[in-house]
Amino acid sequence: MNPLAIVTPVSRAAPMAFLTSLILLAVLDAAKTWYGLSLVASDSGGDGFGFLSMGLFGLLVVFVSFLFINRRRDAGEGIMLFLLPVILAVVVSLIASFVMITIGSLELMGVYAGEQGRDVMTVAQDPAFQAEFQTWMEDRPEAALQMARPAAWAGFAGFWAVSFLFGLWFMSMKRED
Repeated sequence: MNPLAIVTPVSRAAPMAFLTSLILLAVLDAAKTWYGLSLVASDSGGDGFGFLSMGLFGLLVVFVSFLFINRRRDAGEGIMLFLLPVILAVVVSLIASFVMITIGSLELMGVYAGEQGRDVMTVAQDPAFQAEFQTWMEDRPEAALQMARPAAWAGFAGFWAVSFLFGLWFMSMKRED
């Protein structure tokens, strides 16, 4: 296996090296996600880890891009198609996270409305509701964590599902000699 295939865009990645490298990056990303969520759940609240986590995600996207470039290079194909899986993986990750945040927010709005003795639909139409709900959320950081945990794992799953699906396709590419 060529370890430079992960960190440079000018190497070659054989199919098994490509798959092994994708698995390694997925495991590292899972560890980062788990560690970040455990930091947020701790007493310190994970101060500053959000920016570090975003930077690490950017670095991860770069490394995944390098792998797709190097796999296409090894197969003797043009390298520009590497953009398709990377962009789709990021978009699917963002959509999955957004959907889970929305679902979690709606659940918490239901809890808040229940505490107020009102219906969720009635509360959602109240213009003052957003400010009250925001204040209520700020007083309950565990509720925000309740929304963040599924969103983080949904984003993780979305990114890696797309990456591995395209990875299987890219692994099947053979060099024509």
